[in-house]
Amino acid sequence: MHDNSGTTSTSATAIILGLHKAEAFGTDSLKDFEKKGLCFRFLHSARFQLVKLYGTNAPIVTKFSDAIKNLKYLTHDQYLSLFQQFQNFLKWFEFFSGQGATTSKSYASPPPVGKNVFIIHGRDETNTLRLRLLLKDYFHLNPVLMMERPGMSRALLEKYEDAASTCVMAFALMTRDDLVGNHGADYLQARPNVIFEVGWFVGRLGIARVCLLLQEGTTVHSDIDGISRVHFRDNIEERVIDIERELQVTGLI
Repeated sequence: MHDNSGTTSTSATAIILGLHKAEAFGTDSLKDFEKKGLCFRFLHSARFQLVKLYGTNAPIVTKFSDAIKNLKYLTHDQYLSLFQQFQNFLKWFEFFSGQGATTSKSYASPPPVGKNVFIIHGRDETNTLRLRLLLKDYFHLNPVLMMERPGMSRALLEKYEDAASTCVMAFALMTRDDLVGNHGADYLQARPNVIFEVGWFVGRLGIARVCLLLQEGTTVHSDIDGISRVHFRDNIEERVIDIERELQVTGLI
């Protein structure tokens, strides 16, 4: 591994950390593709790390250099494709460098093919139904809810995994369901099943394919910080544009 001059050895661990930082920039930029400054930050950071590995003339470096020069002309699909190529490279590099264990990041399973979107929900049946109709009728996707799945005399967890494993994305309705006492500082949070299912999907598909629909006044646990959020007050239909953006980032619409 070399820097620009091709003469200086660089730590694989440091490179991997730099690549992950660039990946985080890319994830942020896809949430608002129109903000070209965010896109530039990803492209520049990714190119900087790749130059350390291969020098300035390698094909993959040239690809990022060209993208920086032509950023204002890049379509969303072209940019998304470049980001996905970068993610694939990162996985490959970690594997073959033997440095995968040096970071805390775990890799999700490849998402299944299809249009199934899981709805994680608690007690708010009204907004659950609103979200179901929005995904089905407005975005032409296939919402999956546990309440609609036949039991077939199976254990609940088995039934859940069978349904969830068919989905390419999950929306979690985090509503003010449970009042939790905390030495006088009481707060409202989502049902425990919602928190569990969010963790399951993050492990299964990665944080890029999980979105929290967070009702105003609902406390979120710090261990799920970093997952994309859409805030709403009372009616989830208020945030249709934000939901559309999340679906676009994952390529579902």
